[in-house]
Amino acid sequence: MKKVVSIVLCLVMALGLLAGCGSEEKYSVGVQGGSTSNFYMAGDEGWGFEGFQNIDVKKFNNAGLAVKDMLNGNTDAVVVDMGPAQQLVKANAGTKLINIPLTEEEYAFGVNKNDPELLEKVNAFITQAMSDGTIEAIMNKYFSGEGDIVGIEAGELDLEKADEQLVVATNSGFNPFEYKQGDKFVGIDMEIAAALAEYLGMELVILDMDFDAVVTSVGKNGVDIAMAGLTVNPTRAESVNFSQSYYEASQVLIVMEDDTTFDDCATAADVEEILNGK
Repeated sequence: MKKVVSIVLCLVMALGLLAGCGSEEKYSVGVQGGSTSNFYMAGDEGWGFEGFQNIDVKKFNNAGLAVKDMLNGNTDAVVVDMGPAQQLVKANAGTKLINIPLTEEEYAFGVNKNDPELLEKVNAFITQAMSDGTIEAIMNKYFSGEGDIVGIEAGELDLEKADEQLVVATNSGFNPFEYKQGDKFVGIDMEIAAALAEYLGMELVILDMDFDAVVTSVGKNGVDIAMAGLTVNPTRAESVNFSQSYYEASQVLIVMEDDTTFDDCATAADVEEILNGK
């Protein structure tokens, strides 16, 4: 009888060891839900991304929360757009940027499909603001520290004033493109929004929401335009008409400062080979 019990105990222990081996945690990458980084890591046919099948993609409301999760030891890396990545590394000691562009993207604004006149005016504004240096000057504030950052005063939504208000949907967790200081909006897109509203002779209203709701909100409840570091993509173009582009972007990796996993990488293919092997 003792022999039988001993055999059973050995089998239980062996099964426990096997279960432990099988439960090894996957390599995890944090992304902003609904963003290009999300589709790049998880894969999406409409975006043309194959994704990384063995990676545990963890979605957050913004990349800042993903970085905090990594600092707490719960996530191995974060993928986010280059501009925000630079700001996040500056703000979070112990992290570093893998300065290798993983994608090639263009940012534009998403305009209500039922308002072609607004799209025409937005494009005319972008053309003028690019040629006269307005957009360049705004970007230089945030990327080069040239000039004072301005907090944007936004009005309250009034559906009875649809012809007088420019209603912008955004997500304020995307420094340096849109974020908040106190109760005011700041960032590249927010200053461009203020300049656009002035150009149109309209009152600016800014609605802050989850990123994955920004594009789908346009054309509903008074929202005229999405301005949230939006990458131009055919899938999103089903919901909005994209304006002319105003910024070239790319996705990059953030890892812990002592993580040497990607140190020998020179190209996006090198990074992706490692991710595919995880």
